Amino acid sequence: MADPDVVWPVGTSDRDPALADRPMVFDATGFLVAVLPDADEARRAAAALRTAGFADRELRVFTAEEILEDRVRYTAARNLPRRVVAALTEDEETIALYYGHARDGRAALWVHTPDDDVAERAIRALSGSPTLHVRHFGHDRQSDFVLQHPSSDRPEDRKGRSR
Repeated sequence: MADPDVVWPVGTSDRDPALADRPMVFDATGFLVAVLPDADEARRAAAALRTAGFADRELRVFTAEEILEDRVRYTAARNLPRRVVAALTEDEETIALYYGHARDGRAALWVHTPDDDVAERAIRALSGSPTLHVRHFGHDRQSDFVLQHPSSDRPEDRKGRSR
């Protein structure tokens, strides 16, 4: 079970709170997301973070299949008010990047980084991993380190479509 003090902004499995118990607006502040070539690489990167002192409860690996299945479950479960809020607040670029990488078979490693120092420690620990994209959702700003963009950008991943 996930640490109750860490509220993960993604995930619709039995490890996660029900959609009704989540904030109306997606907020990934305090997290770092590393996109890696596949699930094996993401697990290796998670192991490197554990070696650097990160606890299991601070790490979550999502395979490409899990990311795409999660999106289907999440969008199917949203009621009208949540769809309206999402249409007004979702970041098109983030959605296109995240789901584009998943369609390319990429995995995501989410790391709970409550402050910038922890995020910097995570980035250093990931330096030996073949990351394609790292995004840190800091408290003051969002930072991106892009090494490879997804190969596709589908219209249904953009705001206002296929909700």
